[in-house]
Amino acid sequence: MNRSLEKSRVLFLDTGTIVSLLQMNPDYYPVVSSVLDYAYENNVTLLVSSVTLFEISRRAYAANEGVLARQYREFFEHSRNVKSCEVTGEIAVKAAELAAKGLSTEESLRLATAFVCGADCILSDSPRFRDMTDIPVVMLDEVE
Repeated sequence: MNRSLEKSRVLFLDTGTIVSLLQMNPDYYPVVSSVLDYAYENNVTLLVSSVTLFEISRRAYAANEGVLARQYREFFEHSRNVKSCEVTGEIAVKAAELAAKGLSTEESLRLATAFVCGADCILSDSPRFRDMTDIPVVMLDEVE
C-alpha cells in the first residue's frame, strides 16, 4: 500500500478510481478494490463528490441503463464509510478558483470537494491535481 494512503483517515476517491472499480478495469480494479478493503478494515472515511455520481450516472443513462444509475446512487448514499459530498457555495467558489487555473468544470468541482470536505489524501488518475493542491495525490499506478 502507498504510504500516503496508509496515513489517510479521510480519503477522497476521484471519478476515475470509481469508474475503474465499476467497469472492473483489469489494470486498476484490483488496486481500487485493495484500497477499499484497506479503508473498510481501518475505518477510513471515503469521500466522493456528487459530481462523480453525476458523471457515472450520465454514462449509465447514455447506455440506457437507468437501473444501474439508481444502483450507483444507492452505493453513494448507503455504503459504509462512504460520505457523498454535495456541491455547496464554498465548493463552488473554490472550484471557480481551480477552473481559472485550467481544470475542467468537473475536475475543479471534484478537487474543490476534496479540499473543502477535509480529505487528507486523494486517489485519482488525474496527475494535474498534484499541481493544484497540497493534499497528497496518489495515482492509481502508484498503489502496490
